Amino acid sequence: MQPSLAASSLVFVLLLAASTGFFLGPLRVSSALAGAIFLWFLSRHPLPALGIVLAFLPFDYLAIELGKFFAVPHMSLVSACTKEIPLLLLIVRLAWRKAGPWAFPDYFLLAFFATAATSTVLQGNLAGLATDVNFLIPYTAGRVAVLSDRRQQIWAGRAVWIAGLLSLLGLIEVFLLGEAPRTLLYLATGGETFGESLPASFHGMGFNGLREAATMVGPPDFAALCMVALILWWVYGQSLWPGVMVAVGLVCSVTRSAWLGATCSILLLGILTGQRKRLARCAAFGLGLFLLAIPALGLGDYLFATRTGEDLSEQSHRDSLLHGIQYMAEHPLGGGNFKVGPRPAERNSAAVLVESTYLDLGSEYGIAGFLFFLGFIICALHWSWRQSSQLGYASLGILVGMGMVMTVLNLHDDRRLAGWVWFPVGLAVQAWSRRAVLPVPASKCLFPKNQHN
Repeated sequence: MQPSLAASSLVFVLLLAASTGFFLGPLRVSSALAGAIFLWFLSRHPLPALGIVLAFLPFDYLAIELGKFFAVPHMSLVSACTKEIPLLLLIVRLAWRKAGPWAFPDYFLLAFFATAATSTVLQGNLAGLATDVNFLIPYTAGRVAVLSDRRQQIWAGRAVWIAGLLSLLGLIEVFLLGEAPRTLLYLATGGETFGESLPASFHGMGFNGLREAATMVGPPDFAALCMVALILWWVYGQSLWPGVMVAVGLVCSVTRSAWLGATCSILLLGILTGQRKRLARCAAFGLGLFLLAIPALGLGDYLFATRTGEDLSEQSHRDSLLHGIQYMAEHPLGGGNFKVGPRPAERNSAAVLVESTYLDLGSEYGIAGFLFFLGFIICALHWSWRQSSQLGYASLGILVGMGMVMTVLNLHDDRRLAGWVWFPVGLAVQAWSRRAVLPVPASKCLFPKNQHN
């Protein structure tokens, strides 16, 4: 397109938008114009558009809630347009260009979806099904996106910096603002609260402070985000400071499952890649940071209750796991997503709530649904393990850490977190299915396996 024609077209669009704004309202016109620009950008530059969508996901929840608080119209529509719709359009665009072959983990997911859909027809609703399978969207985006090594480095580096900056911003709420602003926001917008206070996930037995959540729904979601970012930092060899910022955010989230998941993942990756010196340095730094956090956050009583088994949260998790196993044994075909799961529990006190992703899906969709989802995790772990690449290590670490977190938490239904967790897993499965990622020679590998230091 000639420069003069492009400039004339731009002037015409701006004049048209300004003239129609008098009749339709500036908000509608600006939203339509922004949507048109994004669609054009998506069609011409799908991979940068995908990066923008993934980068915005952690900010989405707080941005939407603030929009509702200040009475900005159509925020629910905006929320849908900033999550599922862009990713679905990007999947269509990328798959149309070059769709890869089906992989073995995909068949487990297909079987899980078929089981869940059949159960929904018999004893559920579409809203519950959409919530439970929304993680398939970012996974599919990873399956159809092809990232070069350079693009992987850029994606990982920016993800770590985003999580690090969110960690620093979240500390303002923890140490300066307190819980009053978020409580008012949740009460005004209909967010999850416990009476006139924040839900129990923001506190803990023996812990009088506020667990960091930053821009996410709650501390567990933010802790899982930090865990993923810390694994990416370890694998892709980013600079020191963003890793330190992410580690601070992870500690201040006060989420034991994410602490354990991050520790086990990095320990496993350190052993696999032979980075013993780096692992020892990180372990010393992590221990020192944790010891400093005990007096700074007031974690003494909290850790004592955890060590002695007096923590009511830990007992609640244990009872919930036992209840989930019992419910699956009594309902081998599942109880349906209409009366089992976090969303039904918000509306009905008689609904069944199991604090485990695996057992929750099994309670909803039966033993078959449980086995198919677990089979997908195990198969994706195996495929990631077989790759001698940074992408394979990143997927392996995320699956190990997230697999441990999902044992005691329901996090599969967080659409914002799902983009950061399942997109790299889809990338790794896609890379191995195409045989595009081959073992890297020891002289060129960032983490040579024969390094003994």
